[in-house]
Amino acid sequence: MIRPTLFARISASAITAALMLAALPAAQAQSLTYQDMCRQAADMPAEFGGESDLKGNAKYPAYCDCFIEKFSARAQKAALYMQANPGKAPPGSPKEVAAQELAMRNSCRTQLGLPAAIDPDKANPAAGPKRK
Repeated sequence: MIRPTLFARISASAITAALMLAALPAAQAQSLTYQDMCRQAADMPAEFGGESDLKGNAKYPAYCDCFIEKFSARAQKAALYMQANPGKAPPGSPKEVAAQELAMRNSCRTQLGLPAAIDPDKANPAAGPKRK
């Protein structure tokens, strides 16, 4: 069974949200931000792709800023791909997307001197089923 990371599960939603944000008035768009997604990730267990290990860390807001910059750039690239290729999803399997997101997360964590993110594929078996 595939157990995607938080960000992998919301990647398609994030692309749609990015397109919707562009069409919404500024006041509405402010309530739907990547910053909100990142804040919510602090409540999700790390072994499921969340950021609970950073909850309460003074560097967490800077981490979110770093990750969101990378995540936004990837979402924008995917949106442009979908515009240029109607009806086609951007390339990459769910496993590849999860690996990209883990690399982005760890890049930001390294930059800020934070511990590496837990790879859900290598997480504690007691945490639940692993990806196949």
